[in-house]
Amino acid sequence: MPDHIHFLIHGNDIIGFVRLFKGKMTPVARSLNPRRSLWQRSFFDHALRKEEAISDVACYIWENPVRAGISDNPTDYSWSGSEVWPDWKRFYK
Repeated sequence: MPDHIHFLIHGNDIIGFVRLFKGKMTPVARSLNPRRSLWQRSFFDHALRKEEAISDVACYIWENPVRAGISDNPTDYSWSGSEVWPDWKRFYK
């Protein structure tokens, strides 16, 4: 998405993950556009409890560019991707 990013992550240190991600991406973003503000102060998180909920959120994230009218198919969106999709279920225990 051009104005936000979604993560579906497993772990108990979400703040640490966000801090690390922002720390790694900020220099890259500044090299591309030094005048643009990149991050908002906070972020929104949502704890998932059931495997079905994980599947729903994964599909929501995957289909987000289609709902936004950016692409006709999630696979056509350049920034769609995941470290585990489509084998994400093997990471859920």
